Amino acid sequence: MILPENFINVTREKYNNAIKEVKPLIVGLNFTKACNLRCKLCGTEAGEPLEDEMNTYEIFRIIDNLAEAGVMHLSFGGGEPTVRKDLFEVANYASRCIRSVGVVTNGYLVDKEFAWKLIDSGVGQVMISLDGAKAETHDFNRGNGSYEKAVQAIKNCLNVGLSTRISFTISQANYNELPEMINLATELGTALHVQEFFPGGRGKGREELVLTRGMRRDMQRALFQAQKKYGAHKFGFENRYIISEDAETQKLCTDLNLSSGFYDFCVGCLTGIYSFFLNANGKMMLCGRYAMDNLGDLKKQKLSDIWSNSEILHSIRNRDDLKGRCGKCAYRFICGGCRRNAYLISGDVKAEDPTCWRGRKENELAYPS
Repeated sequence: MILPENFINVTREKYNNAIKEVKPLIVGLNFTKACNLRCKLCGTEAGEPLEDEMNTYEIFRIIDNLAEAGVMHLSFGGGEPTVRKDLFEVANYASRCIRSVGVVTNGYLVDKEFAWKLIDSGVGQVMISLDGAKAETHDFNRGNGSYEKAVQAIKNCLNVGLSTRISFTISQANYNELPEMINLATELGTALHVQEFFPGGRGKGREELVLTRGMRRDMQRALFQAQKKYGAHKFGFENRYIISEDAETQKLCTDLNLSSGFYDFCVGCLTGIYSFFLNANGKMMLCGRYAMDNLGDLKKQKLSDIWSNSEILHSIRNRDDLKGRCGKCAYRFICGGCRRNAYLISGDVKAEDPTCWRGRKENELAYPS
């Protein structure tokens, strides 16, 4: 049994073992910046494609690059990936060399025929955006009729056997609908993934919609309880901070009989350790678009080389030099705070995470106005 005073030493040792042989297992590819909707709060300000977006052949070569480096899951997002005519062709190519292929979509074009084409092209997972449990909440952001389209898309994907998940971006505009969203996902027989709104893109200037720390805490506790009731695979969320109340995960992370690998040890924030994002022009980035122009260009460089040699990645994996509260926190090696939040709010990726609710005033926004 690990004594409490040894907690930091044990988790530091296991974390440092984990990052010695890390691989880029999870990649989110912004397949295009084009989109068929103009959502009021879109963080990427999607609409028109990038001038230098990769063509089909270039993406094939990128996929080869990803597979060679050991990528296990590739998710096509955007923008709106379903507006690209080569989605099925590219997904089919990816499914031949990458274990798991997914699509993140607004669902607008995903009718029954489209759902069948997705599964026939090798797509195994679909995440469909839903901004609330009520049509008026969702449609306010995405446009009239889009709620009905999204719900029908969820049903269409489930009917063909696709692993289907609702993507719910939570803000003060829809926070009160979280219990209904949990019920809706359960009734539909789908999983629910919750991520938080932060003011960027067309949502820039809407800081009042960011959750307070108290809201963030209560949201995480509600989803943690839903995981216990229905299964962890049914409800996903950025589970930083709640790990301080998750005795079972803490026990696993300090078990010296278990490895420090991806399935046996929780490193918390995955960015730069097991995951990254890829822009539609082939340039790599981390959460919050951190290091987008400096991390690497997969049209020109091997991912395996970047992952092993990048000074940026080596720096972000180092948690001994985290600043402020994060640098002093007992859970820094199994949480790490949210590096995206630290970077977007303070401009310093190593700064303390100002959105953490542990031991702080719960009614603060923790975001500059």
